[in-house]
Amino acid sequence: MSNAINSDEPAPPALPEDAPLPIDARKTHVAAEFKHDFPLTTCRIDPTGRFVFAGAEDLNVYRWSLTEKKEGDKPVAKTTFAGHESWVRSMDFSPDGQWLYTGGYDDHIGIWRADDAQPKPVKMVEAHKGWVRWVRVSPDGQLLASCGNDNLVKVWKLPDFELVQQFEGHKRYPYAVDFHPDGKRIASFDLMGVLKEWDMETGKELRSMEAKFMWGFDLKFRADMGGARDLRFSPDGKTLAVAGLTEVTNAFAGVHKPMILLVDWDAGKHRQKLKVDSYKGMAWGVRFHPEGFLVAVGAPQGGASGALWFWKPGEEKPFHTVKLSHCGRAVDLTPDATKLTIAQFDGKLTVYQMTEKTAS
Repeated sequence: MSNAINSDEPAPPALPEDAPLPIDARKTHVAAEFKHDFPLTTCRIDPTGRFVFAGAEDLNVYRWSLTEKKEGDKPVAKTTFAGHESWVRSMDFSPDGQWLYTGGYDDHIGIWRADDAQPKPVKMVEAHKGWVRWVRVSPDGQLLASCGNDNLVKVWKLPDFELVQQFEGHKRYPYAVDFHPDGKRIASFDLMGVLKEWDMETGKELRSMEAKFMWGFDLKFRADMGGARDLRFSPDGKTLAVAGLTEVTNAFAGVHKPMILLVDWDAGKHRQKLKVDSYKGMAWGVRFHPEGFLVAVGAPQGGASGALWFWKPGEEKPFHTVKLSHCGRAVDLTPDATKLTIAQFDGKLTVYQMTEKTAS
């Protein structure tokens, strides 16, 4: 019998030249970098993938293009969204990317046309008595949830911003809210590590769960430290990820450890507590990647550097870590999940690509 290869067998088809590169978190590298003169407070990528937005400590929100090419050494121009009178720590978009919603520490929610060349707020809604800490648009784009320092979680009907629900029950500030993917329930997490689930139809609290290990009391400064710096459901709604801190020793010196808590939502139990024991600081952002891993960003004690972590489900330690030049205050993914962006305290807004580096 001959061992010769059958030359009549067709060769496998070549991959198209424009085929996307496979995701490989270990190959994460800088794809673009934008610089601002003030510390950044948060960042988001719009649903179209055209723009990245960031809040800054100069009270404005800024927009950069992710698709515009630089001409030589000329940087991509940024567009200013001015209208808030304090920091913006949370932003979200309508599903089509046409509308931007900003939650400010000036008690207001701002409504903007996301792609305006010379943006001005279409409306500024006084939403809470005290800081607006978080805003989140429902999966169908019909509602917006917010929470603030008045201990309330509110739900607004879009686009007219009619208040349709008000949830009362948190004893201390709710820091973040998120809609369950079914759009019928809302989760909120407060300063004291209390997680609540609310029913959109009845307006009632469905259950309350505790994560007291994500709260601490600083005896020296007589202050509480805790709360969710980010809150995200997995796309299937089975897991809730909470980014924050644990093991508080000195709140104002940043002596505590970052934590990502994973909650089994159906069972109402803590599934996993992700920590980096060698790291003192805070976890400020978390995202579920479609490839099945977690992306998280943190800020250290003292602010000398930050960290971007990648975790696989079930594993206790990150399988890959990228060092940042300063505190990472937020993370977000592009719609195709090939890139992520991080807002930093040193004013850098960095875009990372999670694929093999290609020749430019």
